[in-house]
Amino acid sequence: MVELAIGIDIGGTSTKVALINASGEFLAKGSFPSHSVGGADVFFPNLLKSIQSLLEEVGIAYQLVGIGIGAPSCNEQEGTIEGAANLPFQKPYPIVQMLEDASSVPVWLTKDGNAALLGERRFGIARNIDNFILLTLGTGLGCAIMMNGRLIKGSSGLAGETGHIRVANNNRKCGCGKRGCLETYVSAVGLKRTVMALLAEETMPSILRAYSFEQLDAHLIYLAAQEGDELARLAFELTGNVLGEKLAELVTVFEPEAIVLAGGMAEAGSLLTRPVQQRMESELLSFHKNKVRILTTALATNDAALLGAASLVWDQLRSVPVS
Repeated sequence: MVELAIGIDIGGTSTKVALINASGEFLAKGSFPSHSVGGADVFFPNLLKSIQSLLEEVGIAYQLVGIGIGAPSCNEQEGTIEGAANLPFQKPYPIVQMLEDASSVPVWLTKDGNAALLGERRFGIARNIDNFILLTLGTGLGCAIMMNGRLIKGSSGLAGETGHIRVANNNRKCGCGKRGCLETYVSAVGLKRTVMALLAEETMPSILRAYSFEQLDAHLIYLAAQEGDELARLAFELTGNVLGEKLAELVTVFEPEAIVLAGGMAEAGSLLTRPVQQRMESELLSFHKNKVRILTTALATNDAALLGAASLVWDQLRSVPVS
């Protein structure tokens, strides 16, 4: 009988669910919108439906041994999601207790960025790297930090909220209530906001002028940039400059060997990584220059967080080595 873990990645746009074995193999995978009519009241029923559908899809004898969850703004000690800017939960949401009651298996919770880091460390491009920072560039910006082979969690598991450090002299409103947060510039939504600002300020022709704010998304901007659209490429340049400047500050504090970019925005490749690397290097102290690699995930989009969530189960049960 095959032992399986459920990995759950709760994101601002969608919630991904997967059945994963101890070798990191996906046996089934699904998703549903994180925001649906009914808000928080329908989130948990939708989650249970997704899990049940995947369990029915598996055509082998299995034993479910645990559930791991990656989610933004979570309190690991309490097992709750609290104040997530991009989720429908207004009050602390006891996701761990709810799932343990519904499934009768142990459940572990960690910050979404931490989950992605664990997946990248065990199964991805960061294997054998003991000091690195991972950024997930999706609807928002997640961050996790590993130093000397240990995940830095902080007192309640929320260390590394880099998406909410401020960009100097800027005033974009963030879903968290603050203004000027990094994720309002460096995320899929942030890229779209940059494009809309450029469309208003610049006179250069662009195929993106044909789209409304609701129609526009990061993928369309990427496709335009690939086709040589000057405004789309400028948007990536500006986004990379903002991120590179803030990464230089993180390097000064943590001195990582590498910084790994994951999430949908990372698929832009050199359109993003080139300006990030150039701006970061220009801002670094002399003894840090040319020492920090900018890497993009070797895993499929969203897989790192799912694998890392499942790794919470395997690590706790010691079914596989921790490192």
